[in-house]
Amino acid sequence: MDSELYEHDVVVVGAGIAGLCAAERLVAAGLRVVVLDKSRGVGGRMATRRVGDAVCDHGAQFFTVRGPEFAELVAAAREDAMVMPWCEGFAQAAADGRIMPAADGHPRWRGRRGMTDLAKWLAARLGETTGTGRCAIRTQASVTAVAARADGAAGVRVDAATAAGATESIAARSVILTAPIPQSLALMTAGGMFAEAGTGVAPGNGNACGDPAARERLATVTYDPCFALMLVLDRPSRVPAPGAIQFAAGSGPLAWLADNFQKGISPVPALTVHATGAFSSAHFDTPPEDVSRRLLDAARPWIDGDPQVAVVERTLHRWKFALPTRVVAEPFVVVSAMPPVVVCGDACAGPRVEGAAASGRAAGAWLVRALGRGDGA
Repeated sequence: MDSELYEHDVVVVGAGIAGLCAAERLVAAGLRVVVLDKSRGVGGRMATRRVGDAVCDHGAQFFTVRGPEFAELVAAAREDAMVMPWCEGFAQAAADGRIMPAADGHPRWRGRRGMTDLAKWLAARLGETTGTGRCAIRTQASVTAVAARADGAAGVRVDAATAAGATESIAARSVILTAPIPQSLALMTAGGMFAEAGTGVAPGNGNACGDPAARERLATVTYDPCFALMLVLDRPSRVPAPGAIQFAAGSGPLAWLADNFQKGISPVPALTVHATGAFSSAHFDTPPEDVSRRLLDAARPWIDGDPQVAVVERTLHRWKFALPTRVVAEPFVVVSAMPPVVVCGDACAGPRVEGAAASGRAAGAWLVRALGRGDGA
């Protein structure tokens, strides 16, 4: 494949931890990369939001470090004062209402100013890349379809819409998709990557090069949704040190409660309340005000004073694909070998920040080899 035909060697869909780690591996091998994300910033579910005067982590709440490669990455980010240890365990709420103190001793990490800091640090490092490889990161670019070229040229076409309402098609040699698996499948289906059932022919003018077995494997992935309720308080909360409670299954609608002030990222008291997957599934289409009321009522024991007075501001976020509940065993899935199309993310290597990073690196290494740039190490 002649790389000079294209401005980009690889389009990475998604600027979360998987996409950024994939881009870093690709750029290190001398490839030209563009990362597209529909959000206003990077990080994906490693998300931090301002609510009034407060700062709240409302997606992933912490990360752990287990393997040497991720440890090396975190050590570099810590040296740049972007991440730091938070604690070594959280209070546990039993189904009978008892609160057990934190006691397991395994380090949990956070961003210095919020969970998005690790992704921002990776993005800044990619922006400073020199040499033959280069990377452009474009936010507020919503991908609408991923297709194999059908005009006889080898490569892919990625269609995207900008915040201003403009549309564009980006041609490249290959693509990595890191969005939640159902969204990635929808993008490839929209682009005609897969043949229509029983016909062997792609819909529209697509090139049906997608492996049906890969599609079936990806279609087995499932997720739980999650409501994240952010509450700004007029006084410190009653959440015990180190600033978070994990709730046992069957103890009610709450899965997690964090005090962003104790955590050290918010200048004023503020809580993040995560609902269970079961509650979020059952009430996903319930009016937001009703959901907020139910979650606020469940969190009331950890708010000092009458919530009608103590809660000065609140906002609710819905994560449709919050936590993978059924994953694929492989660290990534090759949908097409030519042109190279690969899917990766936390549903491919375990539902953790470190798993997403490992999946992105593995997909990037495979693509380096597929594009003939060495062993990808």
